[in-house]
Amino acid sequence: MLSDSAKRHGRPADPVFLPMSRIEIADYLGLTTETVSRTVTLLKKQGLIELLDDKQIRLSRLSALQEIAEGF
Repeated sequence: MLSDSAKRHGRPADPVFLPMSRIEIADYLGLTTETVSRTVTLLKKQGLIELLDDKQIRLSRLSALQEIAEGF
């Protein structure tokens, strides 16, 4: 969704800018910070994302990420 939103606003779709910290993401989703961190690490190890810094993520395998988001 962040990638699509960036495109609609004339910005690059990749890398994605994360407006929230891991702590804020965890709080918003009702998860622990550790769960969010483990999930980000797993996505990185699987080669689906690349962490550029604490606010930007490159979507290395967008189609695979979309399948995960859709529950496949």
